[in-house]
Amino acid sequence: MSEDTVEQDALHVAIDCLVVAARPSGVERAIVGLLDGLARVAPEGQRYSLLVAEGRERALPSARAMEPLTAPAWAAGRAGRVFYEQTFAAARLRSVGTEVLHGAAYVLPLGWDGPSVVTIHDAITVCYPQWCQWHNVVHYGLVMTQSAEAADAVVVPSEWTKHEIVEHVSVEPGRVHVAPLGVGDEFRPVDAVAVARVRERYGLPERYLLCVGNVEPRKNLQAVIAAFESIADDVPHALVIAGKRGWKCGPICRTMEHSPAASRIRWLDWVPHEDLPALYSGADLLVQWSLHEGFGLTPLEAMACGTAAVVSDGGALPEVAGPAAEVVPLEAGSGGLADELRRLLGDDDARGELARRGPEHAARFTWEGHARAVSSIYREVAGGWR
Repeated sequence: MSEDTVEQDALHVAIDCLVVAARPSGVERAIVGLLDGLARVAPEGQRYSLLVAEGRERALPSARAMEPLTAPAWAAGRAGRVFYEQTFAAARLRSVGTEVLHGAAYVLPLGWDGPSVVTIHDAITVCYPQWCQWHNVVHYGLVMTQSAEAADAVVVPSEWTKHEIVEHVSVEPGRVHVAPLGVGDEFRPVDAVAVARVRERYGLPERYLLCVGNVEPRKNLQAVIAAFESIADDVPHALVIAGKRGWKCGPICRTMEHSPAASRIRWLDWVPHEDLPALYSGADLLVQWSLHEGFGLTPLEAMACGTAAVVSDGGALPEVAGPAAEVVPLEAGSGGLADELRRLLGDDDARGELARRGPEHAARFTWEGHARAVSSIYREVAGGWR
């Protein structure tokens, strides 16, 4: 049998990547990680088409061997993406012989009537709409719920998110599959030269605390800033925030600007992926004190780089961070967070023990493992239709 014949006989999976932007973060990085994992493990008997807006193909570097299924450039924006997904996408996917459709970012085209998988990264819009943009609440409240009901399988990154989906979206537990996300091989301790280069590029001091993530209310940055203000006179560190502008970032920006410690708070905006390992490696602590997370990729990446992590008990963070991070409950308030930061920054041995445990814990999470789990779900879903 020729290679071309084997390719034609392979299960044809289409993955909706329309949400991936030129500067990916969060969910977009999870999609990039899935594609990277699929490219590495190359599941036998499967081939992939990627639904992507014209001009955004470069945002998916690991998917060069996969077939692009190009949507118009106007589908790259939020409104254009939603409109295209729900009007044209189903017909486009059928026209190329798609056998299984994977909605990798919360939703499926509701006109699709074949085998399908949807990944729901969190249930925030359903459980905590006050932390979300109103149009996301409307869109995901309707389309995500209907997608979860229509899909043959729902993929979630954590047991916490599975619980929320089962309870609040009324999906039967047997259709919800937990497939933890991964940490790329690039996240590892880097040498002093690379750290110094990133410090110089961003004008960073020798010692700093680090927050990575979009600047939006759910990340609870105002509480982190309040905690930093409480300890600023006791430590030499700066507070470095790496993340692009998000919804309702105005009040957070004003908090940074008017903080008594403003001269020691550095907001870097979005940081390219290639700079993150050195940025993590140079930090004394990674702080993610979010109100809610469906997974928690940032602390795992920091741990893989040998940096101690402090997280909240919001959502899946304690589940994912495990024994390798310090968990400070949200009910402790910014004062409780300040006490823990002061303790860790003053105790090299305690911080070092967290840093020592981190890489081993983070190594349990790989994109290859995520891809194998998801590709097995594709096979299961396809088999149920045959």
